Amino acid sequence: MNAYDELLERLKDIDLVNQIGGLLGWDQEVLMPPKAAKLRAEQLSWISRTGHEKLTDSRIGELLEMLEQDNNLNEVQKGNIRLARDSYNKATKLPTDFVAEMALHKSKSQITWTEARAKNDFSIFRDDLAKMVEMSRKKADFLGFQEVRYDALLDLYESGLTVSKVDPLFAGLRENVAPLVKKVIENGKKPKMSWVHENNWSKEGQEKLSQSISESIGFDFDAGRRDASTHPFCGGPNPDDVRWTTRYDETDPFGSLYGSLHETGHGLYEQGRPRNLDFQPAGSANGLGIHESQSRLWENQVGRSKEFCEWALPTWKKYFPEQMKNVSADELWRSVNLVEPSLIRVEADEATYNLHIMIRYEIEKKLIAGEIEVDDLPDVWDDMYEEYLGIRAPNRTLGVLQDIHWSFGAFGYFPTYTLGNLYSAQLLTAAREDLPNHDEDMRNGNFIPLLKWMRENVHSRGSIISPAELIEEATGRPPSPHDFVEYLKQKVETLYNLTA
Repeated sequence: MNAYDELLERLKDIDLVNQIGGLLGWDQEVLMPPKAAKLRAEQLSWISRTGHEKLTDSRIGELLEMLEQDNNLNEVQKGNIRLARDSYNKATKLPTDFVAEMALHKSKSQITWTEARAKNDFSIFRDDLAKMVEMSRKKADFLGFQEVRYDALLDLYESGLTVSKVDPLFAGLRENVAPLVKKVIENGKKPKMSWVHENNWSKEGQEKLSQSISESIGFDFDAGRRDASTHPFCGGPNPDDVRWTTRYDETDPFGSLYGSLHETGHGLYEQGRPRNLDFQPAGSANGLGIHESQSRLWENQVGRSKEFCEWALPTWKKYFPEQMKNVSADELWRSVNLVEPSLIRVEADEATYNLHIMIRYEIEKKLIAGEIEVDDLPDVWDDMYEEYLGIRAPNRTLGVLQDIHWSFGAFGYFPTYTLGNLYSAQLLTAAREDLPNHDEDMRNGNFIPLLKWMRENVHSRGSIISPAELIEEATGRPPSPHDFVEYLKQKVETLYNLTA
């Protein structure tokens, strides 16, 4: 066996261990009986320890050194070696005992977060969150950084991402988006929402609606499934086994539908990964920013378009005939695009969504730097919502406890949602150039051309090249906020009859 084949065999073993861990994590969120929590923590800790020991084996370092001297490697081989080197370097900086301890604590922390959220009691989660913050600071110190500690965590979710790159990006968005939101609020014209608020929307009807639309877009339910969980997510080990969740509120059908569209977008990406690169790093999804571009694309730029609403209206009427009796496609379109400051990130409109991300980003920077501590979080959260969006949460469930991410130490994750928004607009602009019938296709429920374009230009490329390189390859331009800002301005000004 040559060095490259040996490396792939070892990487396959590591990937299989991680796949099993992913399935256990999914089960923990969806099906696991409550009394199994302690056992599951032990199982996941063992999985993390085992995967880490395999990844940090000195033989992988030796193989990488040999292969990095080879000048005859193809694009895929170079990608696999680059990604394996990055993983190896990061893993060897983290002690195995620390990795196992953190995995053990993640399971415990997620359980207490779920309980705290359900009971609206931050104190239940406080100690576990404090420990997770301390461990995340320690993790950043182990990994190392050049400027600020938070950079080490940002890089875990989007390779090369730093505070110095994110700060100007958010500043540019604030300059362009905040005035737009202000104009909408001052305009005072809101879509008619009584048809939503005055009706009951059964969980059964919502399940059928989200299932039907997810299937229509192209998600293969023979290679995946849909379930309910406290916080919507998409997981699964392989394109043949992709699992996503949503949640239901019988007073609001939009949360489940657009949560389903979001997770379907993630799922389509996972199902479209290159099958000839199974178990290889180059065959994996290309960072969270690219992943979020696919979810935000289908959720917003497709799902909240006027053409999509025209196509979807009969499906709405099929499952909610009484509630939708007098609702037109135009009313549906205006309602799903309501621009209004709100408390819940996952249900926020496109115009205000990035403000939710900015709040979390600013909090995380200060928290990881030690400028604020866990006990400060509830009030800091509420104060920033008042500053950015002009509203305060009436309780902790709708405030600091709303997101699951901090319970499993995902500090640095949130900015990738904004990157996803920017990437999705840029990708759709490029796709439109190749698909002149795009609007008509959406109106007719023909999603195949757009999905095919994403398959060819994004999904099939895996992680062979870096996220920024992938965006430039697919669109002809480096990543930029320009297309997103233009898309948002045009849409909001049309919806609210605003002048530029």
